[in-house]
Amino acid sequence: MPEIVKTPKFIAGAIIAAWVIYVITANFQLDPIQIRLLPFLATLQFRVSAVIIAAAMFGSALTLVVQFQWRRWNSSNPTSASATGESSKTVA
Repeated sequence: MPEIVKTPKFIAGAIIAAWVIYVITANFQLDPIQIRLLPFLATLQFRVSAVIIAAAMFGSALTLVVQFQWRRWNSSNPTSASATGESSKTVA
């Protein structure tokens, strides 16, 4: 058996992947979700697994965008500067 299979990261990743596959396949068999947009006219139907996958993708994308913006906002803040605006370094 390869050494990578014995690492905790691989074991945890395999357990999480198996759980995600179970959640999707178990919810794939449920009745579709109905969303009524207008009374008696328009009804949307979604599978539960599609809603779960879409929510996970939206949450992941939103997390990445927030992390990117957070880093960008923090990097634009000026670092400590002297009161006269000059650098604290001395030129030799």
